[in-house]
Amino acid sequence: MIATMIREGRLAKGFTQKELSQLSNISVRSIQRIENAELVPRSYTLKTLAGILDLSFDALQKEELSSPLSLSKKNTAQKIILSVGIVTAIILLAAAFISQAASFPETQFELINFITVIVLLITSILFFVWKK
Repeated sequence: MIATMIREGRLAKGFTQKELSQLSNISVRSIQRIENAELVPRSYTLKTLAGILDLSFDALQKEELSSPLSLSKKNTAQKIILSVGIVTAIILLAAAFISQAASFPETQFELINFITVIVLLITSILFFVWKK
């Protein structure tokens, strides 16, 4: 994992996180987050750290591509915001559709089918937003 490689490389060189931060012009907090696997650094950051720590940039890039964090760049807060926005938009669009149609729904059956389609649409979209 990138976090382990960076941490071990830093310790092998005898650097503290603050010293590595000063050498790389990367904030101490970012170094901490990288070493704690809270984020996957961009290629430029990887290249900078690889140069300072004498690590293989190619090996770090391979780790970046296989990292589970890189597959899903959205954090939980972003997913929640996206989910609320999607649900709100779909509900408003459904309400607009119902309000503009003079004769819809004519029966309870049509209304139940319409609601079922809306729920399935929301469920499907949220499944893809939240799947890992």
